[in-house]
Amino acid sequence: MKKLYTAYNKDVQKYMTGNDLSSGKKKTIIEHIEKTVTLAGESFERLFPTRTKRKDVMDHIIYLLSGNGICKVSATTLAKKTDCSVRTVNNAVSALKKTSEVLVGGLADGKNKYVFVLKSHKNFKAIMKDVFYIDADLITKQNANHVAEQENSETLETLSVDSEKTVSNINNPFNSINSLKQEKNNYKESIKDSIENELKESQNDVQKEFERINEYYVNEYQEMMYYTIKSSSFHYDLKMNASLIGFRVGSNCDKDMFNMALNAVGKIDRFLKNGGTISDSVQALFSKVYEDNIKTSQKTNTSKSEKFGGHARKIPFYNWLEEDGSKVTLDDKITNLEADEMGLF
Repeated sequence: MKKLYTAYNKDVQKYMTGNDLSSGKKKTIIEHIEKTVTLAGESFERLFPTRTKRKDVMDHIIYLLSGNGICKVSATTLAKKTDCSVRTVNNAVSALKKTSEVLVGGLADGKNKYVFVLKSHKNFKAIMKDVFYIDADLITKQNANHVAEQENSETLETLSVDSEKTVSNINNPFNSINSLKQEKNNYKESIKDSIENELKESQNDVQKEFERINEYYVNEYQEMMYYTIKSSSFHYDLKMNASLIGFRVGSNCDKDMFNMALNAVGKIDRFLKNGGTISDSVQALFSKVYEDNIKTSQKTNTSKSEKFGGHARKIPFYNWLEEDGSKVTLDDKITNLEADEMGLF
């Protein structure tokens, strides 16, 4: 589980006075990060492609860190400074996290702002102690423990699979396997319900909601969906349940699935704005429409694959990462038949 670092505005301000920002220092810091990323076997170009808004966002964040090693700034401000969407900002921040050279936290009071800390800065240990009240040496230990937990988790899952195979080989009844699978599914559903309950409880508290999505979101597209809904002119009910919808996008979401998820949100938005009422929860309806979009896409691809000799055409992807939210394009209308099929009536 990811650790979320939060700080209070007054503590951050201790390091904001006399902030000597420097383009020269910024360049040196970026070169250091690039070398570190490359040595770790990662592509810096993949994280921050040349001549993209994502790289511009990273560049501005590092500039703000070039002085005292810490800065606080909102996603909206970064978007304005670099002339891009909030989604692009959050995507850049996710990439910055992967470098392991910048600690990303949040402001616990006031407006919802990011707090960035440069780990290679001479002030890092002092900042962690004075601002976050944490021993900087513990961060390294926590990272090591996190890796160990992942390895243990993979080992446990392997043992679980092996256990199922053993039961199957000895008793040979399918009921034993199905029982184990059912227990596993029930356990997953229980965890899912628990997380969603926490997300619901934090809906009226900006800071708590920020903490929850940083704790439970594991896919950049989940974050993109959350911030897309929050920053666009969608219906109030969709905005209120943005954290739950983002969670239901799923950890396996990719570009094409994100497109289908956004299309589902658009359909529900138009239905609600046209006076429609929902008998179930907004997030439940989203899951239904989202799954329906995925099934329809799969059927279409299968049909095209058969028609064109096994070569299916991919769903065109509009680059939501780089374009402004005002350019979002969805189906203009939703018919009564379509609404009925989605269970809206």
